[in-house]
Amino acid sequence: MTDGSHPELQEGLARFIVPETLFFNPRARLARDFGVIALRAEADLQERWLRVIDLMAGVGTRGIRYALEAPVERIVLNDGNPAAVETIRRNIEINAIPDDVQVDVTCEQVHRLCYALRIRDERFDWVDMDAFGSPSVYWHAASLVPRWDGVLYLTATDMAALCGKLREPAIRHYGAVTRPWECGDEIGARVLIGAMQQSAGERGLYYQPLFVLDEGYAMRLAVRLRYGLADFPSQHIGWLVKCMGCFTHTTLPLHVTVGCCRVCGSEDVQWAGPLWTGSLFDAEFLHLMSMEARKAGHQAVLRLLRLMTDETDSPAGYYAAPDLGKRTHLSRLPPVDALVQRLRQEGYVASRTHFETSAFKTSAPYPLIQQIALQMQ
Repeated sequence: MTDGSHPELQEGLARFIVPETLFFNPRARLARDFGVIALRAEADLQERWLRVIDLMAGVGTRGIRYALEAPVERIVLNDGNPAAVETIRRNIEINAIPDDVQVDVTCEQVHRLCYALRIRDERFDWVDMDAFGSPSVYWHAASLVPRWDGVLYLTATDMAALCGKLREPAIRHYGAVTRPWECGDEIGARVLIGAMQQSAGERGLYYQPLFVLDEGYAMRLAVRLRYGLADFPSQHIGWLVKCMGCFTHTTLPLHVTVGCCRVCGSEDVQWAGPLWTGSLFDAEFLHLMSMEARKAGHQAVLRLLRLMTDETDSPAGYYAAPDLGKRTHLSRLPPVDALVQRLRQEGYVASRTHFETSAFKTSAPYPLIQQIALQMQ
């Protein structure tokens, strides 16, 4: 089917058209799948249907999928572009959204809409914000919209800044130094959460991370909004430190500084941060998502959820197996799963990571990892 000029596309249960003048990213389907599964998990947790707002709805694909595939009581689809809003309305018309789902479409700038909702004391269970570039411009306004303990699901696409390739934008947007280390993607996620926490702390708020989805070209992050100065997680704001001599990395609290590596004594150390040093994942929420992913038959989502669950309690940062092979001059790389199992047998925390298929996380010092890898050749 077409609207006479544009082909009709389908994703999940949603059908939609995309005019040539508007942007739609088919590569972001995984993030939209994650959003649907996470929204269903949140409905399971709250034991009720949810109120949802999509602050940057584009052509409306995400919001329509929410309405069709999750327990939604009301959804607001907003975009500041009048042409996008016109397309959203057309896409709503070609989908059989249930009558008991209230669908509202607005055309407002994000800050104006969020402040207006706050003035009216109109809150939502789930706030989706698919920003282009850095979300730091919007997260203060977006944090006004979730209800008590509501969820903010946001996007960051400025991966060059977050992952250490562009230093100045990282300092400007996040007040942090990022590094192009082998675990650069995870550093980006932690810098993002750390900056959000410090912004929220100014207003007596903080965020509980539910999950981080690294898509390579973008980062998707789900956090639960919490209230209370006494519970602000200041113990999880700190630094990721890497020794450039033995390549071990570790985390330190924000108020602690060291001049040398605690493993090999080298003074050649580098710092990344300030950033979030706590867990990136909530095990209970991942479990609920896994149950919903099984029901929906989302195998790709389920595979990633297994990796995320495995790394929930692992330390910050990861090591890439190919880099381990080069540094240790291995004739043959041990399988990552076998290396993880061996590290666990030695009494260390170890896991795979969803950030990189050929990487692993562990509390073991790097020289010991090299020694074990040599023994496994």
